[in-house]
Amino acid sequence: MLRSTLIRTAIAGVAVLGLAGCGGGGDQLGSDKAGDSPAPSKVTSITVGSADFSESQLLAEIYGQALAAKGIEVKKKPNIGNRETYMAAIKDGSVDLVPEYTGAALAYFDKNSTETDPDKAYDALRKALTPGLEVLDMSPAADEDTIVVTKATADKYSLKSLADLKPVGKDLVAGGSSEFKVRSAGLKGLKEKYGVEFKEYKTLDAGGPLSIKALTDNQIQVTNLFTTQAVIKDQGLVQLDDPENILPPNNIVPLIRTDHKSDDVVATLNAVDAKLTTDALTDLVKRIDVGKESADAVAKDWLSKNPLS
Repeated sequence: MLRSTLIRTAIAGVAVLGLAGCGGGGDQLGSDKAGDSPAPSKVTSITVGSADFSESQLLAEIYGQALAAKGIEVKKKPNIGNRETYMAAIKDGSVDLVPEYTGAALAYFDKNSTETDPDKAYDALRKALTPGLEVLDMSPAADEDTIVVTKATADKYSLKSLADLKPVGKDLVAGGSSEFKVRSAGLKGLKEKYGVEFKEYKTLDAGGPLSIKALTDNQIQVTNLFTTQAVIKDQGLVQLDDPENILPPNNIVPLIRTDHKSDDVVATLNAVDAKLTTDALTDLVKRIDVGKESADAVAKDWLSKNPLS
């Protein structure tokens, strides 16, 4: 998801949270592309990183605290940056684990992918990963990219679908992250699939307070948020339909280096993702973004209420 970067979102990252935006073939925990870095029988230490938005930081905390409870030494590298930045970190071994998002991560590893089905996107991601990297089980929890406008803007221009932006785009200012400006799940896709071009683009943040304030103050009229953000419902924002499917499915999934994928690590992370739900994630992110609780505290509370064994 564009959530290489957001307040939010597993996520993805505790990513999706990349994505938005989520190994190779073989069984669900394996990768036939990572033979140069065999999975260890035991892991004593692991470094968990996250993207630069609250949901990813939350997911990284949940992953890290769950692993620490199993006796594994956990080092934290939160708020690394956007997807390109934290992917570089996991590839070079600076971090061993990040939360990701299936569709956004697939778009990173396979820029030609057009999968819109969640299960097919997950399978395609596993096959697209570079050697030495794998994803574990896909969570039922998802955090999708969404393109939103205020109700006032939707009413003024009769906007229900992204296609409705084409005749009025020249009168509108879009804003958001630097990634939203260039990615297929953003302005690139809007232009290629819907013929939409805007009067101006303001680089702000990934679904964060800058973008939200600019939207509600009418400094911008269109932005990218994430479906687990409570602000969408709380502010009555309108999510525009996407009939051309430029916005990919983004279930949360752990992205891990094969050299840190021991049985106990796999079992713990899969247990976490099995218990996560989209509704629960939405509530947890709201506690951070609106309630101003720390990701550490929210993760600890969730784990206390959702024992893994």
